[in-house]
Amino acid sequence: MNFDRLKTYHSIASKEALTCMEIVSQALPLDQKDVLLDVGCGPGVLTILLSKRVGKVTAFDVSSEMIAEAKKNNQAENITYNIGDATKLTTYKEYSQAFEKVIAYYCLHWMKDFKAALQGIYQSLKPGGQCFLNMAQENPDIFDTLKALGSYTSPKWEHFMKGYKHAYYLFKGNANDFKEVLFDIGFKDVNCRLVVKKLLLTFDEAKAHYPNFMNQLRRFPEDKQKEYIEEAVKYVMDTGFKDDEGYKMTCSLIVAVARK
Repeated sequence: MNFDRLKTYHSIASKEALTCMEIVSQALPLDQKDVLLDVGCGPGVLTILLSKRVGKVTAFDVSSEMIAEAKKNNQAENITYNIGDATKLTTYKEYSQAFEKVIAYYCLHWMKDFKAALQGIYQSLKPGGQCFLNMAQENPDIFDTLKALGSYTSPKWEHFMKGYKHAYYLFKGNANDFKEVLFDIGFKDVNCRLVVKKLLLTFDEAKAHYPNFMNQLRRFPEDKQKEYIEEAVKYVMDTGFKDDEGYKMTCSLIVAVARK
């Protein structure tokens, strides 16, 4: 996430959070007695909604900037914000068997060692506790688009992009393969399914939205960013994702609910 553009992203994410909350609540029963862990909370837009459905929420993210933004967005008495690395969850003894529910929404694909995060989620659950997870599946559409946006260069931009690498760690298998990963960790009552989301954006919408995920913009002088964004977005839209209606993309997500 490009923190410099977070305020632009927040208005989009707040609307998306309502849809996310509906998906979570349909898949995972939430109770006012639950103590919940929100893994990779980002700016806290989903955390706010979760806090209204459970007793207590611990929300953490590896980015201190994200936690600062989340705190600014909501200071409900039943939310505790912490800075933490999900891949090191097993080392946080205060989290061990501390939660009835754990949510990891749109965050696992940012982690190179996502299996370590899953092991930590398992350890943090109380016996019988449940988690809701989603994991982006490797596919030739939206996440390839994001990777292209995150690595786009040309001779005039090489100076700014030299040595930069923007990585997504997408799951290479299918829903059954992800289910086996969860079983191997120790989860039971595992339910995995593939959810396909279709998006349609105009060129102007793409220019407004996707720079939020272009972390390389921090390398560019402010007076060069607009030109670079225009060129990068045009590049990905001209490589096979565009038709008369706009910019079409498909996002494949593996959604899982599992019990300890």
